[in-house]
Amino acid sequence: KARDYFDRRLAEWEQKLPWVNGRPPFRLQEMEKRWGSCTADGAIILNPHLIKAPRECIDYVILHELAHLRHHNHSPEFWKTIKFADPDWQRKKALLDGAAEQLTAK
Repeated sequence: KARDYFDRRLAEWEQKLPWVNGRPPFRLQEMEKRWGSCTADGAIILNPHLIKAPRECIDYVILHELAHLRHHNHSPEFWKTIKFADPDWQRKKALLDGAAEQLTAK
């Protein structure tokens, strides 16, 4: 279910973001300290525990990883890209960070 849901969210973001040309490949992988990752070749990895988060937090993580397709770093340009796509990203990140321990409990 998580894979299908994340796939639908990726599809929606793909349509919104001008720098995304086709849906990148993605997979699920449990990670201890990350919600997501973007590989050097543009594949997106999402933590399956993320499915327990509110939709807006899931969208923030997906946006964050898709922004790495444009900037594979956390430079000021990267954060400007995030803000361009979602001006409310900081609130969503804070919400996710505050719930991390509960969301990753097994």
